[in-house]
Amino acid sequence: MKGLKVAVLGCGEVGRILAAGLADKTHLRAYDPAYPPEPGRVELAGGNAEAVRGADVVIAVTTGADALAAGAESLPHLAPGTLYADLSTAAPEDKRRLADLLRPAGAEFVDGAIMAPIPLRGLATPILAAGDHADRFAAFATAHGMNVTPIGGAPGDAAARKLLRSVLVKGLSALVIESQRAADAAGLGEWFWHHLVETVTDADERFVVRLLRGAAQHGTRRVHEMEAATRMLASLGVPHTMTLATTTTLAATERTGPPPLPGTDRPTAG
Repeated sequence: MKGLKVAVLGCGEVGRILAAGLADKTHLRAYDPAYPPEPGRVELAGGNAEAVRGADVVIAVTTGADALAAGAESLPHLAPGTLYADLSTAAPEDKRRLADLLRPAGAEFVDGAIMAPIPLRGLATPILAAGDHADRFAAFATAHGMNVTPIGGAPGDAAARKLLRSVLVKGLSALVIESQRAADAAGLGEWFWHHLVETVTDADERFVVRLLRGAAQHGTRRVHEMEAATRMLASLGVPHTMTLATTTTLAATERTGPPPLPGTDRPTAG
């Protein structure tokens, strides 16, 4: 496996970490017009074509917006059987389009999704892989110190899981930003920070169930509470996008009910 030729497309934070981790295990070339990796450890390609030509494995870690363009630029230079793993945060439909785009070249496409911050664990960061060739990518990954779990399915299935996680984690990030700014504006920043950390640290499944069931059982009261919170943030001069969205979502949940708990057919309000 030492002799495998690997191309990394995209050398932002994720690409640099992957390239550095794989450089000693493979013959690796990297390319990114905006973020070239540090010279020395990694062979730098002058363009997309140079990076992927002759590669056994291509790992694309471009932005989601650039995933299709990177695939299109690679297409004329991919040999049949080249494993092309796209780890970008592109939408599921874009992953499917990318798979269709590369099929005429005989490339074996894998939809990959990075499921945790890669600076924390490097090559060991959990990655999901979907599509007909997910097992092949997982075998390559395992042999080179990566942590890839094949989930089968079709291109887009890994991306869907990633983006659902993004709705949660990035939404939490936005809530933390908005609430901490409001606390600072109210002169309660230190108190709120400790309360925030305690709340997140103590969260468990029962806490999450209460969030869902409480939205149905106490909907009217919670809507009024969030309307008051919205007015408070406005009076403090703090942007309140997330707080207003919470009010809107809770009001809608009064009408529609919350989503059912996994493993049950009954609404959570039951």
